[in-house]
Amino acid sequence: MRGKTLAGLALAAAGSAWAQAAPPVIGWVPPYAMNESMQALEATPGVGSALTRIGLQFWNPSADGKGVVFAPVDKSGRQVIADDVRRFRDWARRRHIAVLLTVYNNSQVIGHWDWALARHAFVDQRADFTQALVAEMEKHQLDGIDLDLEGEGDFTPDREAYALFVDVLSRILKAKGKLLTVDSFHSPCANAPNMSWWRDWAGRVDAIHSMGYADLYEGSIERFAPAGQPACEGGAPIFKYSWQLQYGLKAGYRVDQIVLGLPTWVDSWGSGGQGPAVLSHLNEVRELGAGVALWDLQLSAPGWRAPETWDAVRALRERPGTGWQRLQP
Repeated sequence: MRGKTLAGLALAAAGSAWAQAAPPVIGWVPPYAMNESMQALEATPGVGSALTRIGLQFWNPSADGKGVVFAPVDKSGRQVIADDVRRFRDWARRRHIAVLLTVYNNSQVIGHWDWALARHAFVDQRADFTQALVAEMEKHQLDGIDLDLEGEGDFTPDREAYALFVDVLSRILKAKGKLLTVDSFHSPCANAPNMSWWRDWAGRVDAIHSMGYADLYEGSIERFAPAGQPACEGGAPIFKYSWQLQYGLKAGYRVDQIVLGLPTWVDSWGSGGQGPAVLSHLNEVRELGAGVALWDLQLSAPGWRAPETWDAVRALRERPGTGWQRLQP
């Protein structure tokens, strides 16, 4: 299967923390915008040859924590169906793009990131939840699993349990030649999982998606301080692409395993919304050698429908820069 080949290549390259491999390009399909995403995929020149992975954000943990269920597509509770999975999987497979099962703990009905729901699954029902994820992945002939379990607040007490969950799931997926990726908050000082947890998963995941999106850009000088706490990392500019990448390298990852979030709902971002256009951001990431994670595949900003944008995405994959080398500790 395609997923086995992709994951096998990733594992074969894992010998050196400083080795450089082709960076991945992932985009997500949200359950509430499936038709819009498919329209964008079909209508945008170059996107099919530039993406390497698609995350289908179609699943929630079940209420009892033992399984996964299809997510609602709207506030009425109407759910994703198997045919929705099939049409995106088949579109991607025809273009040699890996497809991941993205499980998340929010929905159009819940309306917030429900950490208690996620925790009940990966802590209280770890074995059953893990097996259910793997079974659902295999049922739909997907290439791996992407964890998008998010908590807004301080959930440090759950860090060890989350690491154990990642470890258990990683062992199963590696044995099957499948991919495992994790979506992370883009600060080491708040929420869960966050950058301070990255070190726990080194050698266990194929990629980390840093979900900064419009917060992240190389020119950023922003400081971040969680409510009532001192500035994160002593006031360092933590939202620079290079700072994020260096943090990942120090945590034991290859450059291609740190995948930086880019927003597809805007054409330009940074400096109060008046920052560089998308091509500039893509070129900055390419020069560093990192991958990109696109939220989301509706590609709603016109700049993301332009052929030159996808030429730049392809260049990021095919001709990654070596700027990461100057970031070595």
